[in-house]
Amino acid sequence: MYFIFILGPAGSGKSYLTYSFTNWLIDHGMDVTIVNLDPAVEWLPYTPDVDIRDYITVEEVMKKYNLGPNGALVAAIDLSINFVENLRNEIDELKTNYVVVDTPGQMELFAFRSAGPVVMNSLALNDKTVALFLIESTILVKPSTFLSLIMLALAASISHKLPQIITITKTDLLPKEKYEDLMRWIEDPLEIFKDMRKEDAVFVTQYSDVLAAFEDIIARFNIGGFTLVSSLTGQGLDELYALVQRILIGGEDFYTEEPSEVL
Repeated sequence: MYFIFILGPAGSGKSYLTYSFTNWLIDHGMDVTIVNLDPAVEWLPYTPDVDIRDYITVEEVMKKYNLGPNGALVAAIDLSINFVENLRNEIDELKTNYVVVDTPGQMELFAFRSAGPVVMNSLALNDKTVALFLIESTILVKPSTFLSLIMLALAASISHKLPQIITITKTDLLPKEKYEDLMRWIEDPLEIFKDMRKEDAVFVTQYSDVLAAFEDIIARFNIGGFTLVSSLTGQGLDELYALVQRILIGGEDFYTEEPSEVL
C-alpha cells in the first residue's frame, strides 16, 4: 500500500483535496481507502472508509475529562495513539493500493506535538509514504507571507521526517498576476527575496542577517516538489499524481508493479 498524508494549516483545503484527489485516483482506475484522523470534525465532503471518530471524539473527551474545546482537541489527538492499531487493521482489511489520510484541521497540534508523527509512522508502518503540505493560494498576497509558509512547511517536514510535496490550493480563486508571481517564486525561490526588498526595504535592512539566513536555507532546501491545484476545477491533480508517483514508486503506476509489491 501507498500512504498519502494531507497536512496544512486550518482553511488550506485538506478535506476538499482529500475528496477531489481521491475521486481523481478512482476515476483513473485505482483503489483508494480514505482515512479521517480529525476527532473534532463535524462534517466532511466525503465518507471516510476508516474514521478516528469511531474510537474517539472531541465531544466525548470534553465530557469525560471536563475540558474546554481546545484542551479536549489536544487531548483527543494525543489519545489517538491508542487506536492506531485498530485503524491499521481496518485499512489492511480493505486491501487497497492507496490510502489517503486527512489530518486534523489544527495542523500545529498534529504536526508539532509528538502524537502526530507517531500516529503517522505507526499507521503507515513500513509502507511507502508521502506527505502533502497544503498552502492556501489566496493568502499568498505578498512574498513575506509566501516565505513564512515555506518555512512552516520545512518545519513540518523536519517534524514528520517524510518526503513532502508543497501543494498550493484554491488556484481557481487567484487573479492572473498573482498566479504569475507564484509561478515565478516556485521556479526560482530566490525571487522571493528580491520581491521582499521591493515590498519593504526598511524591514529587509533591519532584518538583513535573518533574511540572509533564510535565503541560504531556501537555497539549500529542496522545494522542487511543488504543485498548484484546485479541488473545485481539478486543475493540477494530474501533476500532483505525477509528483506523488515519482516519490512513491519512481514515477510508475501501481499496476506496473508485481501484486506482492502493491498489497
